[in-house]
Amino acid sequence: MHRLTLLPTTALALGLTFSAAADEPPRPVFGIEGEDFLIDGVPTYEGREWRGHRIEGLLFNSRMVQATFNDENPETRVLWAYPDTGEFDAERNTDEFVAAMASWREAGLLALTLNLQGGGAVYERPFPYNLCINSAYDPQGNLKPDYMRRLERILERAAELEMAAILGLAYFGVDHRYIEGPDAVRAMTDAVVDWLAERNYRHVLIEVANERTHIRTRAENVEALELMERMRERSREAYGDGFTLLCSTSLGGGGMHTDEYLRAMDYVLVHANGCSPERHVRMVEEIRANEAWRERPKPIVFNESHTDVSALWVCAENRASWGYFDQGTNNYRDGYQTPPVNWGINTESKQRFFDLLRGITSGETPDEMPESPVHIRGFEGLPEDGVVTGRIEVQAAIDERHAVREVRFFVGDDLVNTERRYPYYLGGDTDGKPHGFDTTGLTPGEHTLRAVVVSVGGSTAEASTKLVKVAE
Repeated sequence: MHRLTLLPTTALALGLTFSAAADEPPRPVFGIEGEDFLIDGVPTYEGREWRGHRIEGLLFNSRMVQATFNDENPETRVLWAYPDTGEFDAERNTDEFVAAMASWREAGLLALTLNLQGGGAVYERPFPYNLCINSAYDPQGNLKPDYMRRLERILERAAELEMAAILGLAYFGVDHRYIEGPDAVRAMTDAVVDWLAERNYRHVLIEVANERTHIRTRAENVEALELMERMRERSREAYGDGFTLLCSTSLGGGGMHTDEYLRAMDYVLVHANGCSPERHVRMVEEIRANEAWRERPKPIVFNESHTDVSALWVCAENRASWGYFDQGTNNYRDGYQTPPVNWGINTESKQRFFDLLRGITSGETPDEMPESPVHIRGFEGLPEDGVVTGRIEVQAAIDERHAVREVRFFVGDDLVNTERRYPYYLGGDTDGKPHGFDTTGLTPGEHTLRAVVVSVGGSTAEASTKLVKVAE
């Protein structure tokens, strides 16, 4: 970990001269210099390299937007009940979040993505955003004290652990349901700046809107360009010593910012939901090739992607910060977004992320972290005798998935599908739900099913088995 004992005369690289009050605990200051994030003037992950790649200056993060969740709609609040009590408890949710933070930090996590309007509590299409009422401010933009007290507990603990918070102000699915109009948005952003300044929080980065370049209201939109500059100006006044909040906004999975936004943001926020590792790399390359970015290079941060950490692998190799996003379900076990959330590192998916993150940020040598740790055990979902008919749901069984670039499926000599995201189904999937592979096009008789796993590093492993197609 970075040091935990801080001096209040920090951030010399940012030109700050503030002094903390005698009874105020030291506050870490997160800043930016070129493409590097800094803590108190020192690059994050100081001195760290992984597989020959410079890791210092990055900001690996995880989407944890329900940390302060509280559904104020009594009709839907029952959906988020804890299994042991039969009801949801907002204070318990935040308490358990705070209790888990040290374990994330120990594994190398340096930033938490939070949001004052949470996020999609369930993941279905169409998205039922009207299920709950979860917002830190009322329709006029006034901050709700209970909600902000929960946020304060999190930010206090984050300061102790030298973690940053990427704090979103609005969530794209619900903002227009809660906010009356542009004046309420401006009042809300001013209130947030003042609230942060009163507590001398300098480890908070602003995400104006989730997957939007504006905040929607019941009346009209307010552009993020205006709000970023408004918050920067107000922070310089509110903090009183030249400190300026770092501001950005994000787009949907795979979306790319315009030149105007690349110039205006302090750090570039991008999302890559559903994107392959190669697409992550292409997005980073496209941003760095853009003249608007080259005028003033700045950090590139994915703060929402997915659970397949092969993308973390390639982002670490290409000097981009990556963000884990695990939706889960409301079973108090899986995921980090659907309440009630179990904030522990308690599932295979979570463990896989934190294990790889620990390896990357601790500077493990290539010998300790093999270049291409891929192995395929075979197939799951096939009958033991291999006899098939109709649609079959078969997937490749792979243990070390963090290094997987893609899985190619062959029936005989024919390439029938390429999967670049876990789970790796022969017939593909949508959000983990298999489509099934249609065997009706196969001639009756014996066929060879083969899967070739290609690692991020370029090596391959493969497995094959027999399919016996019977007549329909």
